[in-house]
Amino acid sequence: MSAPTNGSHQADLVIVGGGIFGCSIAWHYARLGVGRVLLLERDILACAATSCAAALLTRARVKTALMVLITQTYADIAALEAELDETLDLHRVGSLHVAASALHRRELQDLVGVAERAGLRVDWLTADDAIRRVPWLNLEGDAVTAFMPDDGFIDPYRLAMAYARAARRCGAELRQGVAVTGFLRQGDWISGVATTQGPVHAACVVDAAGAWAGLLAASLGVGLPMAPVRSQYWITAPDPLFPPDHPTTILPDARAYSRPDLGGLLFGLRERQSVSIDPRRLPCTSSGFALGEAGGHSSLEGGAPALRRFLPALDQLGIAHYIAGLSTYTPDGLPILGAVAGLGGFLAATGCSGAGIATAGGVGASIAALAAERTPPFDLAPFRIDRFGPINPFNMEFRRRCEQARSNKSSG
Repeated sequence: MSAPTNGSHQADLVIVGGGIFGCSIAWHYARLGVGRVLLLERDILACAATSCAAALLTRARVKTALMVLITQTYADIAALEAELDETLDLHRVGSLHVAASALHRRELQDLVGVAERAGLRVDWLTADDAIRRVPWLNLEGDAVTAFMPDDGFIDPYRLAMAYARAARRCGAELRQGVAVTGFLRQGDWISGVATTQGPVHAACVVDAAGAWAGLLAASLGVGLPMAPVRSQYWITAPDPLFPPDHPTTILPDARAYSRPDLGGLLFGLRERQSVSIDPRRLPCTSSGFALGEAGGHSSLEGGAPALRRFLPALDQLGIAHYIAGLSTYTPDGLPILGAVAGLGGFLAATGCSGAGIATAGGVGASIAALAAERTPPFDLAPFRIDRFGPINPFNMEFRRRCEQARSNKSSG
């Protein structure tokens, strides 16, 4: 399907949304040197889900389709540091995976197999070795631990802004404070966007609007199979118990993960029943938007007994910060990447499912290639928009499926 000709385009590619997906796509496309790219963000760059992310960059995944996307993110970090001549402070602290139950011991054995087949380094640790690396950790009974030394974490805002700066250096234009209000359409082809500052014509439009992506797509009659689901974590006050360079820790038996944070401990808990938001209730910005319980006290109290088993000092720790944001979850926990059948000039990049920072590099490279009418560097079949069949993203039953995708996560 070829784009209709209607005079000169104001851009070859318009990206809607200035989170880490949008900024990564802008950089990757601009580097190709195939055309003009314009990113539109109605607020400020990286101000929503990106800035709230815990940003664990764990390479080995049960959902193996994600692994090539994550590998690209690591490659991007090195490339951005060279291009911008600055360090992005990737914390290569490794990840420690702890399994205390028979179920999770089997799952960890499977994950280690995935890692080894991918050529990743993995070490099974004794309890003493694990506790030397993570001094706050309590291990009981038949608990086993595997250490993956090449994993790390990063400041998500800093990485997103590095993508943005590098994109601008390559000629991309990134505009803030410009809201996209709809699409320009010629038959079965999207020919641009309507904005608060007037229409913008383009050969291709990418919907990377995060929690708002579904609302935009719905105006085209497209149901993106994802829902905005609350993610949350807590950060303790600084404490000598938490060395600044200790590994990220994955605790599936506690439905928890953690990483060091400025002398304290950042830890997340996954509720047995996650909370989604009807996209039609979303305000124009997530700033100040209430995501349920104040301070996350109910979720913390509900998850504390299981976490306390591994972190006995939990009750003595001061909680300095509570962070809640909206991730976009799909029923299978994989992102939504690519085109809609029968609709030209439109691509979607959303449904991060809690892995948006980790997968940003692969998402950017893949969507940029599609927008440039090139073959993507990775197999995008697992991320097809239509893989669930016809869905109504506003339906409560469908949203429950997305909520469960978060609740059922057992890895980082």
